[in-house]
Amino acid sequence: MSASLQETLKGTVHSHTIIRVPDKAHAAMAPFVLLLVELAGGKRVLGHFAGSDAPVIGARVTATVSQQETPIFAIEETP
Repeated sequence: MSASLQETLKGTVHSHTIIRVPDKAHAAMAPFVLLLVELAGGKRVLGHFAGSDAPVIGARVTATVSQQETPIFAIEETP
């Protein structure tokens, strides 16, 4: 994937945790919510959550990511 290409990920929250004491690279972000999201094909990915409170298990989430970037998921908007 080229650095200019973006990919949209959509899936369901499978699990989550709140990171309160991160490593040095993520210290400025603490505390933050880390999600395990199951994508449509069954593949699972880790990503950050845009909110400060963890979403419910089973919530639909979406993220737009570029190469070498950790996905930041948000609750999927319903039309």
